[in-house]
Amino acid sequence: MNRIEKLKNDVYSFEELDTLEKNATKLGDSETLDLIEISRASKIAKGEKPKSKLGEDGKPLTRRGRRDQS
Repeated sequence: MNRIEKLKNDVYSFEELDTLEKNATKLGDSETLDLIEISRASKIAKGEKPKSKLGEDGKPLTRRGRRDQS
């Protein structure tokens, strides 16, 4: 299954969609960006929620997030 088919079938997680969006933005791939937007809306409509990027204490969970916060 190629990337476009996977996007149409909501195979990717929210984290993977973020990565795909960054890459598609860099490449100027409007078709992929449109499919990512549709896939996110579909996942939210199904009741899926993206993982929080902040911990219970309000601090970012990733090293990059903590670094960027400083």
